[in-house]
Amino acid sequence: MGALTACAGQGTTKTGFIAPETYGMMVHPKGHSNDLVYAAPVSPEERYHYVMIDHAQWHPSAKAPHLTPKAEARVTQAFDEELHKTLAKDFTILPPETLSPPPGTLRIQAAITNLRRSKWYYNALPIVAGFAAGAAGGGLPPIPPPAPGGASEELVALDASNGRTLMAIATYNNGMPWNMMGQWLPYAHARRAFHLAAVLMDEQLHQTGIAPPPIPG
Repeated sequence: MGALTACAGQGTTKTGFIAPETYGMMVHPKGHSNDLVYAAPVSPEERYHYVMIDHAQWHPSAKAPHLTPKAEARVTQAFDEELHKTLAKDFTILPPETLSPPPGTLRIQAAITNLRRSKWYYNALPIVAGFAAGAAGGGLPPIPPPAPGGASEELVALDASNGRTLMAIATYNNGMPWNMMGQWLPYAHARRAFHLAAVLMDEQLHQTGIAPPPIPG
């Protein structure tokens, strides 16, 4: 299936990576009108302190581009790095091959479902025009860079001991005109999308009570 909503190239996707019965219960959380989230009810005694992070997958939607094996490895590794860096701030990270995880362990599974490279040769003219307008005392051009890149992702958090789905997220992010380096580097905007997806997962785990309040600082 393709994108459900879209703006400048990316939107939330429904690829089957998230179970259909779970997807049907996903809603837009407060402050995140472009994201879809499901969170299972969890008692304070059940809160989770550990995470195991499976290697991210390329699970393309129908409209996603073809990726070479090298490009696929590059973007999934980038998503892995963002998940580990973000979740390590508030959780103890366990190896994904851990056979007997302790109680209170989440297994995080994540997929990149669509991707758009930044194309500098399309973006160069608006960027140069913006600098020229600024030098002349004007503002940026009204037309943003036409090929800014971005990515869509689907993520799930399972109870590592029994496989129960505790959280599911469908999210995306498109390149922003102010991110100048992202207009030139092919996957810079996509990497920002991976970072924001990891931050959203961390935020929602805490806000819904699946995890205890985040560690200050």
